[in-house]
Amino acid sequence: MARDVKKRGKPSYTNRRNRQKYLKKKDGKKKLSKSAVPLIKYNWDESKTPRENVRDMGIAFNPNEAVPIREARKDIIDAVPIDGVSVGVPKPAKKMTGRKTNVKQAAHIVSNLEKQVQEEEEARANQGRKFRLFHRETELCVYMLARHGDDFQAMTRDPKNLWQYTPKQWAKKIRTHKESEMCKFLETA
Repeated sequence: MARDVKKRGKPSYTNRRNRQKYLKKKDGKKKLSKSAVPLIKYNWDESKTPRENVRDMGIAFNPNEAVPIREARKDIIDAVPIDGVSVGVPKPAKKMTGRKTNVKQAAHIVSNLEKQVQEEEEARANQGRKFRLFHRETELCVYMLARHGDDFQAMTRDPKNLWQYTPKQWAKKIRTHKESEMCKFLETA
C-alpha cells in the first residue's frame, strides 16, 4: 500500500552513531583555545572555562567589565544628601567563582604579550612604506624616464600621455616609481 504523504529530508536522529562518544568529542572541541597568539594557546587549560582561562592569564574576557563605562547622568545631576540620608546606593561586588588566579603567571603572560606587541610595532616602523604602481604605470614611467629624463614639461606633451597628467602629477609618479621595489629590481637587472 502506498503512503499518502511523501517523506522529505534527512532523518533527525541516527541510531548508528554512538551518542556518548559524539557528545564527548563535541564538548572537547568547545574548550580548545581558538586564539592565534601562541602564548595564549600554550597557557590554555582545557579543564577550565574560557572565562577562567582568560582571567588567570590576566587578560580581560569582557572589556565592558574590565573598564566600566561612566554613566553620563551621574555627572549631570549633583546628588546632595538630605537630612543625613546618603543618596548613593552601593552596588554589591561581583563574586568571582572558581579557582584563585595565579598572579605571577598572569603578570608573566601580560608582560610577554606587551613585549610581542612592542617588537611588532618596531619591526613595522623599521620596515618603512612600500610603494607600488600599476604595471601599466610602471611601463609608462620607464618609457618617460628613458625618453625625457627629469623634464616633466616634456612628459606632459608626449603623445603617450593619454591620461593627460600635469607636470606635478608626473613628478609624483616618477618619485613613487623610483622608491618602489620594481625600480630597484629593474636597475639591478
